[in-house]
Amino acid sequence: MIIVYEYSFRMVEHKWFNILMKWMNRNYESIGRKTIKNECMKVYESEKELLKKSLREAESISLTTDLWTSNQNIQYMCLVAHYIDADWVLQCRVLNFMELDPPHTRIVIAQAVFECMVEWKIEDKVMTITLDNASNNDTAITNLKAKLLARRNTNFDSIYFHVRCAAHIVNLVVNDGLQPLESLISDLRNTVKFFKRSPARMYKFVQVCNQYAIKVGKELTLDVKTMWSSTYKMLDCCNVYKDAFGYYCELDNTYVWKPSQSQWELYDKIRPILKTMAGATTAFSASTYPTANVFYPYIIQVKIALKEAQQSGDRYVMSMADAMLDKFDKYWEETNNVMIIATILDPRFKMRYIRWCFAKIYGSLRFQREIEDIYKELERLYKKYETIYRRKLGESETTPSNAQSSSSTKDTSSSLASIIPSGFQTFLESSATESSKSELLIYLDEPNVFVEEKNFNLLNYWKVNTHRFPVVASMAKMFLAVPASSVSSESTFSTGGRILDDYRSSLKSSTVQALVCASSWIRGSQSSPIILVCECDDGDIESVEFPKCIVASN
Repeated sequence: MIIVYEYSFRMVEHKWFNILMKWMNRNYESIGRKTIKNECMKVYESEKELLKKSLREAESISLTTDLWTSNQNIQYMCLVAHYIDADWVLQCRVLNFMELDPPHTRIVIAQAVFECMVEWKIEDKVMTITLDNASNNDTAITNLKAKLLARRNTNFDSIYFHVRCAAHIVNLVVNDGLQPLESLISDLRNTVKFFKRSPARMYKFVQVCNQYAIKVGKELTLDVKTMWSSTYKMLDCCNVYKDAFGYYCELDNTYVWKPSQSQWELYDKIRPILKTMAGATTAFSASTYPTANVFYPYIIQVKIALKEAQQSGDRYVMSMADAMLDKFDKYWEETNNVMIIATILDPRFKMRYIRWCFAKIYGSLRFQREIEDIYKELERLYKKYETIYRRKLGESETTPSNAQSSSSTKDTSSSLASIIPSGFQTFLESSATESSKSELLIYLDEPNVFVEEKNFNLLNYWKVNTHRFPVVASMAKMFLAVPASSVSSESTFSTGGRILDDYRSSLKSSTVQALVCASSWIRGSQSSPIILVCECDDGDIESVEFPKCIVASN
């Protein structure tokens, strides 16, 4: 309980805690903070051994990492592992939460990550690492990639290793769209704070809404400046009450932050783009279900929205879309098809969806070239994973079907030699070497799965169909575990201070690591589906509720 809920060790010495424990069990004997700390460290060590066993059984592992400075000015690096276990459940565990000595050069970062891999003995299982777009991360990746290539691990595919954090890139792109709205955003922040500070003002505001038949529904929300999606939510909530703000301003001369009509008109013009990007950010930020397969569908929506904005005819919207699209292409024109392959391995999309998307964003010549390249890449991957699969089964390079054909041929020729012409026997021997249709092509040729989003479990689909597509399922287990963003690492620091609060920041770094990691492991080991790592959700966004008695009458 102390580990998971971040309680102070000193809690066990509190008077009323001991009164409670005595009431529950009269034989309870009080313990001190040092004793409970030692017990917590024992839990950390025992959970670590369980996690090591789980990681040994994982076929492949994807990592996310991020750096952070605590309020005690201590530099920390968080390393999180993502993998799909034998039961086709996506697992997410904080491996290390370690103090990192400055300066944060590329060599220091790369060496720290590699040492963590070696400590956990996963250096031959790591396939990708997702980071934000800091310049020192790019050079760190080059250094880390060189270390892994030096191990000559045939399973390691360096072209997929570096995955850029999708949520971070969307934030960079959308910042260009929010710049012209800064005055509106500032006015709305002050507006929400103005009403939050006084229940009387809130009461009066709801009365204004009732008087002018403005439905009171959504609460006003105050954004978190580091989370642009929360800024979009604030804009969207306040947009409902834009007329009410004007009416209220006429009654209260202390309210001086009423947004102008031109500000709202500007927001209405770019709202479709911001809404699309907000949806993408939310989808990319999950850690309890696969995100790699939904990356491309969301990104295509963003790109289509920007292209439509370019054709809007509004000079301002067109120039803004041009700027956002330039930054968009800067990051996603790089060759790393991890997310495209993950999308293909989602039976709702497959290759048909990729063809549809490419037709919308590319000209005919490039469309054909890109499609051919994807097919070649899929074929190369399939052959690689087929070899790995055979190796696991202890089979030779000859396929089971070919081996069976040869065996059948021998039996047939020995028992029916008198009636089978020699020419037919030669034909059988030559046709036995012909390759049959691969399971990859069978999977791609089958119709797409059409089910309601809420009823479809992607990992369960592969669990059920592993016996039909063992090689393709092995590919899915690797690519669907790749996180589209590094939010799982960033949220360990938590913008709301939920995990590393002032108390924990003051502890020794080794104790902090034990508590943060053990919390992740204990939560993740529960059989019920729970959030493994705290995510930046609506819990970080402050809502300002309306007086319920007046809302009810409305």
